[in-house]
Amino acid sequence: MLPLKPIPLAMAAPPSLSCLLEEPRRLPPPPQDGTDREADWRDWAELPRDVLLAVLGRLDHIEILMGPDMVCSLWRRAATDEPELWRRIDMRFHYADGFYLNSRKLLQMVRAAMRRSAGRCEAFWGGSYVTERILSLVGNAAPSLKSLRLIECRDIVDLAFKLVITKFPMLEELEISNCMHRFPETLEVIGDVCPLLKRFRLSQRSFYSECVDDNAAMAIAKMSELRSLQLTANSLTNSGLELILNGCPLLESLDIRSCYHVCMDDEMQAKCARIKTLRHPEDSMDDYDLSFNYTIPRPCWSTEPIEYSMGCQSPY
Repeated sequence: MLPLKPIPLAMAAPPSLSCLLEEPRRLPPPPQDGTDREADWRDWAELPRDVLLAVLGRLDHIEILMGPDMVCSLWRRAATDEPELWRRIDMRFHYADGFYLNSRKLLQMVRAAMRRSAGRCEAFWGGSYVTERILSLVGNAAPSLKSLRLIECRDIVDLAFKLVITKFPMLEELEISNCMHRFPETLEVIGDVCPLLKRFRLSQRSFYSECVDDNAAMAIAKMSELRSLQLTANSLTNSGLELILNGCPLLESLDIRSCYHVCMDDEMQAKCARIKTLRHPEDSMDDYDLSFNYTIPRPCWSTEPIEYSMGCQSPY
């Protein structure tokens, strides 16, 4: 007779997001039979509140919504009733996988995070799941938002973004990196609707294009309060860069790596002399923190052709 094969145990289902609205189960009390010494027992519910908030502050906000809420009532209250914990909401580098995190759950998480911030949220950093609906929700719940960072967003289109960006008049930092769509009309209005903008990052996943385009540079030149600008893999030319330098007199940091239509000749070097931190088109990308792929052509400042292909994935 053939031996019977063991029946595999069913995999535990991931926790439901409905637990956000439920009272968590309490941990069982320590054993009373003396088998465990008192020194070995840790009552995590008795952590001082400042220590507990320091622990929670080391997690990103999706981790907080999916974990500490379910430890005990004290942890739930700390994660729910402390608006300071939700002043800066970081939900980057999470993806809707259709099982553990789907689009509906992520929308619910953003809604819960905004509710817990009690109108005090000053920064929202999101990833590929962010939609126009989520941005509108953030705009309505966080009227004093100062920092908005969008990484690898697939579903936000230019016309919708142009309308939603008007909800963030207090914005001081804006990042639009590796998004699927381009936003020419949105860029045109940012200088007017976000007059306090000081830091702007516009990065593309593809690090070279044969197309020459100064439209983005013309729009950025209207952001007169900029102190820091990163234009990775942009198609601007020397003319566009000159527009930016003239329109942004307070600019101190400029990163134009992989902007291969810019020729850093002596004249352009002289115009950039006032910039304290300058990254040139040919500078190394070793410290770049996002996914990218590119082919380096023959640079305009070189007489020898260079062909080099490279790909890199985000460390997150």
